[in-house]
Amino acid sequence: MKPVWSVECWRGVAAVLVVWTHWAAALGQHQGLAAFAFTGVDIFFVINGFVFAPQLLGTQPSGLRSYAMRRMLRIYPAYLTALALYVLLAWHGGRPLLYLAEHVLMAHVQSREMAFYYTPPFWSLPAEVQFYALVPLMAWVARTRGPDAWPWLLALAVLVRLALLPLADGTTQNLAYLLLHHLPGLLIEFLLGVWAWQRQAQPWGHGRRVFWIVGGITGWLACAWLFGLVEGMPDRASWFNGQLGLPAAASFACVLAASATWQPSRGWLKAAGQWAGRLSYGVYLLHAAWTGVLVWTCTRWGIGEGLVVTCAGLLASVLLLHLLVEEPARRWGRAVAARWDGRHHQAGATS
Repeated sequence: MKPVWSVECWRGVAAVLVVWTHWAAALGQHQGLAAFAFTGVDIFFVINGFVFAPQLLGTQPSGLRSYAMRRMLRIYPAYLTALALYVLLAWHGGRPLLYLAEHVLMAHVQSREMAFYYTPPFWSLPAEVQFYALVPLMAWVARTRGPDAWPWLLALAVLVRLALLPLADGTTQNLAYLLLHHLPGLLIEFLLGVWAWQRQAQPWGHGRRVFWIVGGITGWLACAWLFGLVEGMPDRASWFNGQLGLPAAASFACVLAASATWQPSRGWLKAAGQWAGRLSYGVYLLHAAWTGVLVWTCTRWGIGEGLVVTCAGLLASVLLLHLLVEEPARRWGRAVAARWDGRHHQAGATS
């Protein structure tokens, strides 16, 4: 699927939200919208569902081997590079290098401590890989049952999540708790992206587009307000606040569906949006490594100057990761997958 400009912009927004929530917490400013910015991860999940909707619905088929190659080289080399950096930081800080094999294999799902051990943002990556693995199966369902099968998948995902909620125990981190924070518990966010992809193909009038965008943003802000309200209560219901990411994701899906076809007329704006998307994965992976620098510079020079210096350093490191690791691996994966797909189509034509 060709990159959609607005989707690339929203990737950048999601990355900024995740950075905001972690850096604000490090600076003691973790309140209000900063506290609810963790839903940037849910936005990433919705975007992934949107991007993979053509394959999931069977309208953009490809060979399983080539699909796996593209996915592996898209996500794994940059992740492995970032993991090496965090392992080096842990070793330098005198921390034992626990759960290393699980992180190398992207199997760090057995506990919250394991998922967060090297850096908190790593927790979501196994869920994304699980979705990648599930896409071919759901595509097969779509081919056999038709494109209208996706609402049934969404309904099933909702039922599974509702069934897991009363069983999940965050204190013991039982199996229901772990499933709630991976697939199948997070499948709803991905399928909301599929829904947004289907909606964006329909005719959009200006008034309808504005209504959906404003409504979606209002819905996200309402969730943020409710989150802050509950967080301020003495006996706050953290289990309830943990589920507000779902309505926030649904609100964003409305915005994504309404904005997906918009293209700017100015060249610099197009370039800015495209680069926001290209660098979003690196920002997500590396921003926590700059937290110590952020605290030191903000303490020494003030929040404004500290943020400028730290953002400059983060962007420089992300650009290096993109140019030296992420983009070369992605291009190689696409080239290999294209050759495999070409052979597959030739074999099908001659059989």
